[in-house]
Amino acid sequence: MAGKKCFKYLIILLFTFPDFLVAQESPRERVYQALIYDKMDDWNEVIVEMSSRKSSLSDKELGELVNYYYGYTGWLMEEGPKKKAKSYVKQADALIDGLLLTYPDESDLYAFKGAFFAYKISLNPIKAPFLGGQSMGNIDRAVELGPERPQAWIEKGNALFYMPKAFGGSKEKAVEAYKKAIRYMEEDPESLHNNWMYLNVLLVLAQGYEKTGDYNMAKSTYDKLLQIEPGFSYVRDEEYPAFMKSYKEQLSSDN
Repeated sequence: MAGKKCFKYLIILLFTFPDFLVAQESPRERVYQALIYDKMDDWNEVIVEMSSRKSSLSDKELGELVNYYYGYTGWLMEEGPKKKAKSYVKQADALIDGLLLTYPDESDLYAFKGAFFAYKISLNPIKAPFLGGQSMGNIDRAVELGPERPQAWIEKGNALFYMPKAFGGSKEKAVEAYKKAIRYMEEDPESLHNNWMYLNVLLVLAQGYEKTGDYNMAKSTYDKLLQIEPGFSYVRDEEYPAFMKSYKEQLSSDN
């Protein structure tokens, strides 16, 4: 009888333990998994769940929520409904402004604020002359306050990458900014675990190298990215194969 009871409890554990594991996943882990497996609805669920209990979140958790808004809204700009993007920009803005009241010298908050101004420009390009200066002003402030903060350099890189040359844009300078961001990230190895932003900046660096014609460095960066996270489905199945086609064509033309 005792053996049958143990077997019964073992069966119960086998069926319930996976749910326990899921329940214990942190928002950071869930967002990371959403990125690598291209399950953006899961990312959105994290935002919805955390937003529903904002009043009980610590300031650190609110800062993480800003990070999740930032990443998901960037995806919405390319793939999702613009109405939702506008709503998330507004919600993130309110969070950032609230945190700045308590942390007026926090570099990352200015970096994110500059990024959300850039999102507003993407949503309404006619406002670029009015919002562009505010975006760059916040990003420059982020770099000034945190010259060794990765987020400041990520946003500096993004601004330089997408800004027209006539207004100071430079993909070469963007590459240098992304390299700084990665270098500062890698100085703190523990911060790289389940860090979606680290994978993303490696991806944009690889794309930057490709855009500037440095195919060897682009390949090296793609290879590094896939070595770190071989399960990153978008890079593995789409971005990398497309790059390798161009890379091989470039090698053929050089020969």
